[in-house]
Amino acid sequence: MRNEADENTMTDIAAVYDVLVVGCGPGGFTAATQAAQAGLRTACVDQRASLGGTYLVDGAVPSKTLLDESYFYRLLQQQELVEQRGVRLPYPRLDMQAAQSALKRNIERLSKVYKCELSKNNVTVYKGTAEFTGPYCVEISQRGLGSFIVEARYIVVATGSAVIQCPGVAIDEDKIVSSDKALSLNYIPPRFSIIGGGTIGLEIACIFNNFGSRVTIIESQSEICQNMDDELACATKTLLQSQGIVFLLNTRVQSAGTNAAGQLDVTLLNKLSKNTCVHHCDMLMVSIGRRPLLEGLNISKIGLDERDFVDNVDEQTQSLLKFPHIKPIGDVTLGPMLALKAEQQATRAIQSILSTDSISTSNCGFSPNVLYCQPQIGWVGYTEQQLISAHTPYQTGKVLFSQNVRYNTLLSQKESDLIPAFIKVLVDSRNMKILGVHMINDDANELLSQASMAVSLGLNAYDICKVPFPHPSLSESFKQATQLAVASGISPSVNVRE
Repeated sequence: MRNEADENTMTDIAAVYDVLVVGCGPGGFTAATQAAQAGLRTACVDQRASLGGTYLVDGAVPSKTLLDESYFYRLLQQQELVEQRGVRLPYPRLDMQAAQSALKRNIERLSKVYKCELSKNNVTVYKGTAEFTGPYCVEISQRGLGSFIVEARYIVVATGSAVIQCPGVAIDEDKIVSSDKALSLNYIPPRFSIIGGGTIGLEIACIFNNFGSRVTIIESQSEICQNMDDELACATKTLLQSQGIVFLLNTRVQSAGTNAAGQLDVTLLNKLSKNTCVHHCDMLMVSIGRRPLLEGLNISKIGLDERDFVDNVDEQTQSLLKFPHIKPIGDVTLGPMLALKAEQQATRAIQSILSTDSISTSNCGFSPNVLYCQPQIGWVGYTEQQLISAHTPYQTGKVLFSQNVRYNTLLSQKESDLIPAFIKVLVDSRNMKILGVHMINDDANELLSQASMAVSLGLNAYDICKVPFPHPSLSESFKQATQLAVASGISPSVNVRE
């Protein structure tokens, strides 16, 4: 394992492991536990006070917790809707400090789950930073405890991502904040503006809009959610506008600063008219994307740069081409920055260590996506636009949830009056395989699981039609939409290539 290129002598090494995992988010946690369960001597190093990475500490878990609380608060404000069901409640009052306290308890509880699972599987956990000193050696620095070097046969890099800075807009985490900071605020700004109309920006917009902020989303593109089906993206924008969120599309932020009154002056450029204007708000959040977080690892010490983690990775074994024993996973690699991807890559990395014969070749290419607005937006697989561009003959089945018995027994949020909740299934006309599923529903995150299975496994629409679904259930609409797709015939918008 070691060679003359390593600068460390044997007396330098504090511990030797089979697998060292750097970072303990969903991917790192999965890699560490699976390696240890397979009998490999495993250690994990993470610099955060709480295990779980961005996902748990200031990402998906905080955003989903606050989204749920904000929707509950908004529902209670809809007195007429609640009273129609025979419930009489006093008008609600928001206590944001209490909400943040509940969020912190939730994070601590889940972080303890990570810690207990790692301990149960005999994974050594170091709280500190990690830096390469050689291809197989990492220096771990622990606050107040000094530093030491460990050696490992395999090193899994799962350090996650960081917020991309916006040119001309300096994040100070006071008036101009990152999404991480926005999710920890213990007050609600009267006017809350967001640069970026992607999933993160839209979900945080929903949180603050529900809690009472006047929310504006500034997006440089002509539409939000560029990776959505056009019908779904249009419905999403209309839905959020109906809830009070303002969109400034084709608009770029040139600069932002605090004026004498303590408010933010944000200079905007309309890309179409080339006109500029000043937008005023109390807080501005930057949400234009995230980038791989590799600073501090000192990868240049072993002759690597960031491009090696993007361009030079064997996806079959999740290994760097230059150093096959180094296995990058999650946000440091190419592709969507999703916990699901990180966990899949972690499994692939550990399988490649254990036996080349057991490597999973499953890499379906489509991750299920959910935008947690209200109602939720969910999709998996191809969009209609992608199928049309590829000249793929397809058939469409679309069902409104208002026709579903179970849906009509639930307490509606009344958004359906403007944007009817629906599910749309796209089927390949040549072999009846399900190519894509797109939906709007309060429970899209749960309904999408069966759709994701159908798309990922290439299931045939006829087989779905044969499966009995529970009644009454929301999932019946998936079967009904599939039946309609089978019966509909080829979409007239497709120019099929011979």
